[in-house]
Amino acid sequence: MDTPNKIKKLYNKYSIAVWAYLCFTLIGIVVWIIRDVRYFFLFNGIGSSELITRIIVIRQPKYRQLMRRIIQIFVGSMLLFMLGLGFGVDFQFEHIFFDFQAGIVTGALIHGIIARIVIPFVFGNACCSRACWDGMFFEAMNSKTRCKKPAKRNPWIAWGYMALLIAMTFFVTRYFTNPAGDENELLRRNWIIGQNIFIVVFGFILTFVWGSRAYCRMLCPYLTISSLLYRFSIFKITPLKSSECSGCGACTKACPMLIDVREAVQRKEKISNPQCILCERCVSACPKNVLKISYKKAE
Repeated sequence: MDTPNKIKKLYNKYSIAVWAYLCFTLIGIVVWIIRDVRYFFLFNGIGSSELITRIIVIRQPKYRQLMRRIIQIFVGSMLLFMLGLGFGVDFQFEHIFFDFQAGIVTGALIHGIIARIVIPFVFGNACCSRACWDGMFFEAMNSKTRCKKPAKRNPWIAWGYMALLIAMTFFVTRYFTNPAGDENELLRRNWIIGQNIFIVVFGFILTFVWGSRAYCRMLCPYLTISSLLYRFSIFKITPLKSSECSGCGACTKACPMLIDVREAVQRKEKISNPQCILCERCVSACPKNVLKISYKKAE
């Protein structure tokens, strides 16, 4: 095999690992220039972790979900416990509007822009399955079997919930105290604890009403934003061996977001559902290895 073909073969094999590393490292450099060098080490660390774990998965596919969960727990715990509770950085959606009313910019807006506007052009909603701290808890306790008739996402409910969160921030700021700003450090930490407990408990309750990862599918404002850009994503779950599909439906049964993956496979289409979080559970569940995260066309 000549050198160009060897390089092409290696790129096809390790492309997603390389893209993940370069994407996060580039983001780290940009935010370093704009804000602080510590952001470079944060994003470069995430990119390096993605690079290492994806190389492991390429060589040992049976560890795909284990590696993803390790990344999710590592990144999610770092964002919540170290940066959130340790340094008082609130990444939740509503804090963007607390910051706006305080006339400052903190981690919430940076997270929103990077994770929900920039990254979706490359990896879609992957942050939901690899970095979300609340999703980290939902994956540990959510199951479709807890709900007899799981509900599909309703855009009116999703956008209504987002509007409610925004209105709530203006109400709290007007009649109580804005948790944003250095002078309210204790209040901000208590707010971070309270809002995350609310989301996790509320999300767990919704599991019994609407099914697996109900809060994520039906309400999460970040997913509402990033799902608008999912269609432009370079990497998607892709059937590369549609002709070998047995129609067993294991992929659809494994999907926590209730996407009919089997139908897309039979149509030889990429999974373009805006609710896809690239958790790769469908990839792991397929006994014929039909599915893969790829930039290629479906076959």
